[in-house]
Amino acid sequence: MKGLCTGSVLALAFSLVLAACGDDQPTPGARSECAAGGELNDCPDSERTPEDACWRLVECGAIGIKGTDANQFNWARCVDTLDGVTSDYRKLAIDCIAASTCDQLRVDGSPNQPNRNQLYCITIAYGDR
Repeated sequence: MKGLCTGSVLALAFSLVLAACGDDQPTPGARSECAAGGELNDCPDSERTPEDACWRLVECGAIGIKGTDANQFNWARCVDTLDGVTSDYRKLAIDCIAASTCDQLRVDGSPNQPNRNQLYCITIAYGDR
C-alpha cells in the first residue's frame, strides 16, 4: 500500500510540474521572446522609435538585418524610410508596427526579399502623397 501511495504522489507531483510549465513559448518564426505580437500579450510595449520599430520587424521575421541586394528592404532602409517622413506619419507607422502581431507583419518573401508594397505599416507612412 505504501508503494502505491508513493507512486500516486510522484505521479501527481509530476503532472503539477508539467501543468506549471504552460505554453508561453514565442510564436514559431519569432526571433525574440516578446515577438509573439501586438499589445494584447504580456510583453511590454515596444519602444516608439524608428530603430526599435524596425528591430521589431526583424524580430518577427518580416525583414532582414542586412541585405545582399542593394534594393532589398532591410533594417537600415526601414529606419531611413521612417526617418524620412513627417512626424505624424512616422508615429502612425511606428504605432502600427508596435500593435501588430508577427503574422500581420510578415509578407511574401519575408525576411530576405520582403514585398515592400505588402508591408502595410510602412506603406501607411507615406499617407496620400
